[in-house]
Amino acid sequence: MPRSIRQLRPASLPSSAAVDILDSFPYHLIVDEQLTIVDCGSALHQLDPELLPHRNIAECFDIAAPIEVFCLTTLMAVNDELCLLRHKASGLMMGGKLAAHKKNRAVFLLFPWVTDTAGLAKLEAESAKAQPEIKSAKHTVASMPTAKGKFSVQKKQLFQAHALLSMRESESRTLTHIVSMSDNSVVIANAMGYVEWVNDAYMQRSGNKAEEVIGRYLGDLLDADEATVDKIRKLLENGQGYQAELLRTAKNGSEYWVDLDIEPLLDSNGNICNYIAIARDITEKKAALEVSGRLHGIMKSTFELSPDGFVTFNQNGVLTSVNPAFLKMTGLVQTQLIDIKQDAFERLLSGLGDDDEGFAGHHLQDAVILRLSQPKLTVIKRSIREAHDDDNRFVGTIHYFRDITQESELHRMKGEFLSMAAHELRTPMSSIHGFTELLLKREFKPEQQKDMLATVHRQSTRLTKLINDLLDLAKIEARKGMSFDIKPYRLTDIVDTALKEFMVSGEGRAIGFNFNNHALKVSADFDKIIQALMNVLSNAHKYSAPGTEIHLSILEQEKYQHSFVGLSVVDHGIGMTNEHLSRLFERFYRADTSGNIPGTGLGLCLVKEIVEIHGGWVDVSSELGEGTTVTLWLKKLKD
Repeated sequence: MPRSIRQLRPASLPSSAAVDILDSFPYHLIVDEQLTIVDCGSALHQLDPELLPHRNIAECFDIAAPIEVFCLTTLMAVNDELCLLRHKASGLMMGGKLAAHKKNRAVFLLFPWVTDTAGLAKLEAESAKAQPEIKSAKHTVASMPTAKGKFSVQKKQLFQAHALLSMRESESRTLTHIVSMSDNSVVIANAMGYVEWVNDAYMQRSGNKAEEVIGRYLGDLLDADEATVDKIRKLLENGQGYQAELLRTAKNGSEYWVDLDIEPLLDSNGNICNYIAIARDITEKKAALEVSGRLHGIMKSTFELSPDGFVTFNQNGVLTSVNPAFLKMTGLVQTQLIDIKQDAFERLLSGLGDDDEGFAGHHLQDAVILRLSQPKLTVIKRSIREAHDDDNRFVGTIHYFRDITQESELHRMKGEFLSMAAHELRTPMSSIHGFTELLLKREFKPEQQKDMLATVHRQSTRLTKLINDLLDLAKIEARKGMSFDIKPYRLTDIVDTALKEFMVSGEGRAIGFNFNNHALKVSADFDKIIQALMNVLSNAHKYSAPGTEIHLSILEQEKYQHSFVGLSVVDHGIGMTNEHLSRLFERFYRADTSGNIPGTGLGLCLVKEIVEIHGGWVDVSSELGEGTTVTLWLKKLKD
């Protein structure tokens, strides 16, 4: 198990035996936390009297191992490893271990690093004043086995160690150079979690200088809350890494986003020796994602709220999204469309079409007209577009569906209207033209002339009524009631006026009416309501036999949280079928196609428009051969 940040402690010398132990190492070297030499053994002092006072270790020695020495804490973290120091003045190599000495100090416990008598002779020549120590070292060498083979093995091992150290030192320098040149911020901490080194990119982005950061705890640099720092600490203590996107604050107060990775570095024994933190600046990426997120939200809302259907497929032809409007117009459900291929989608869609007419429908230049019979009769205009990214690479297809059922029906009605209008206008015009031409070219008896002129008058009257009805209908539809003069009127006044005009118009038919509640009032355009009621009474007269009764009554009912009154006209005429009733309010539609009953086919269209503008509606019920009831419902005024 790797040692944690808090558990890692360097070896230390027992205080009671410190002096005796140091006397056993005449080449010992004591340094403080800045690696300044505080004291040294007698042999080192005699070898180099200028070691003291207070010179930095780097001025007197080359530290061959460990290679990456940042400060005292780094040395303490790797105290289990062999230390190799080369004395610059003499070239003498010394090796040993490192131990804690006093507060914020450490001691190198060193021996001369010699492998043969030649090295020892050099030591004797350069250190003549250190006879007791040299003799002790010489005795140690003399007591070693002098077999030539063993010295050769040791020499080979030494060369291998030096080669390995040189290679690692070169790698370290290369990596340090690479990290220094990186655009990413890099922070290196020791095994206890305290910062030992930062690169230029970190200093430029954060605005901190190296001396402001080195020696601080790594968690203090994250601008994170205590819970996050504690989480990071636990992960790192267990030898696990940490990755997160964090919002940081630079020294000048500006905020920026980083993608942070912290990883523990392990030594050859599996113990944590360092931590490395790499922070990639993702501020621009975050800003782009925010803009993209807003656009995506807008597009998604548009996609979902659009009354038109949208279906998208990716570059592999797999369905990726479908909006509610498409599901509503086709009656399909989301589960039927999950991850289906485009060919399966086409089969599913074709199953909704009419088997008789086929699904393909009518092809336009850039679209196809589809006729669906399920869930209801629907006409859909379908368009397909390919989608490409900024590099013009194909990313999928977008299928657009627009419900044009109403447009198609209006187009059909427009065609029928023009055809029927032309027919209705042509019929009286033909009669007028024919009889006037006869009167101009031939001589007729007075009785015959009178007969012909009566026909011309009758047809011109019909033509005038037809044109007037068309103009009234067009005016009402165009202005949507804006030209109506709506005021409160008593309902009985409206009925009395309509009945009088009906009699004066020459219809000559008595209408039964008996109602005593003269207080009922409605808000209406008096003339328009009279016109509507007159049309209903005229139809009742034309489509019922002369001897049958026509009755007018006033009804009341509550509906839609309002009170309504109805003008109900009942006749006992020819009646209508259900098919007739379904087309009753179409322009120029007439239930009687014999031509024996005069009319334009526009009367009930006018009635419907007038009543609906008043906020009411028209009820029609009929039985073929029994008669018809038409009721005009209007809002009742409160007393």
